[in-house]
Amino acid sequence: MEKSKASAIFKSSGPADTARLAALFAGALTGGEILLLEGPIGAGKTFFTRELARALGARTLPVSASFNLMRSYGGRLKLYHFDLFRAAAADLENIGLEDYLGRADGITVVEWPAAAAELTQGFTRLLLDFGLAGGDRRVIKVRCADKSAAAALAKVKRLWEKN
Repeated sequence: MEKSKASAIFKSSGPADTARLAALFAGALTGGEILLLEGPIGAGKTFFTRELARALGARTLPVSASFNLMRSYGGRLKLYHFDLFRAAAADLENIGLEDYLGRADGITVVEWPAAAAELTQGFTRLLLDFGLAGGDRRVIKVRCADKSAAAALAKVKRLWEKN
């Protein structure tokens, strides 16, 4: 990811906090954004994605897409969920990731985004790095480089700090 213009650290004490953070992102994003989710297995990437879909009004909710690579969900904005855990850069052409990047009608969430690093250049991206902090606690570090993403992140941070 290019040099960060904005960053924030969110400390989640458990699933309720992570769900609240996802809901704040759902309210701040306007469509076309790409959320790149990094972190170890079990850090909450898919849980965050499910809660983001819920906050966007999706009727069906994401599960680990590791065996499907891509699934989409409807709501106020569509959510395009890619799980690239088992994918290499050469696989991306076959799953059509580039067809979903930057779509104004939705948000693209990419778990395990390393294989897609080149494809996502030039789009509005937020990198969310999920870290384990003991028990159900998580530290979620967010970085972004463009003005639109920075504005969304600033809104999320402001609302997060209110409570």
